[in-house]
Amino acid sequence: MSGKPLIAVPGMASAKIQGLRFSGTVVANAVLESIVRAGGEPVIVSPVAESAVWDLVDGIVLPGGSDINPARYGAEPDETHAGTDFDIQDDADARAITAAEERGLPTLLICRGMQLWNVERGGSMIQHWPSDQQEHVGTIHDVSVDADSRLATALGRAASYSPEATSVSSYHHQAVGELGRDLRVVSRASDGCVEALEDPSLNIVAVQWHPEDRAANLDIDQSLFDWVVAEAAEFRAKKNEGKATVATV
Repeated sequence: MSGKPLIAVPGMASAKIQGLRFSGTVVANAVLESIVRAGGEPVIVSPVAESAVWDLVDGIVLPGGSDINPARYGAEPDETHAGTDFDIQDDADARAITAAEERGLPTLLICRGMQLWNVERGGSMIQHWPSDQQEHVGTIHDVSVDADSRLATALGRAASYSPEATSVSSYHHQAVGELGRDLRVVSRASDGCVEALEDPSLNIVAVQWHPEDRAANLDIDQSLFDWVVAEAAEFRAKKNEGKATVATV
């Protein structure tokens, strides 16, 4: 087994993949490359994987994707709804979040991942965020970041970090509505859109934007992957210390 920290990357069940007759599991290559660049070893997890896989990894990066089923937060889909290819996706990603919470795994939740965390905590979604003040689909814009947040610590690895105006790559039409229990907003866009969430008791950074888009060229985006891999390496070291202690006893 590699000495590098193992980072679980839950895959998206896709109904159509070039070269295959049937459905498959896909992950954005930019996410995988960003983890490798940070010194981690990505492990793609199938949406139908059993729970035991989470005991083998040291961290999680949950990528973005399509809209969450509104039934999960007690709503009906509106005309803008664009769901996942398969109904299993929401449950699969929710299992990854539960694994992160229960096992204390260092975790980076991206876009849909952050939204689903809020929903799983009893929060809601705004199904279509207005773009008259700030466009959020396929654009670059600034966000502010709370200085005392875990997110600020992660982004602080980058020389270009500015808490008042951090540039992000945005691609989402939905946004966090009612806040889930025990979650704290630690970043917003100029139009008030929630851009990052944290639970102070957990080693999880959840962002609305897509750091993988520009991570190959911008330290501010790569810093989030550097953070989760560094935290995963520490988690792995402590786990191995525990095993060594048990073996000695």
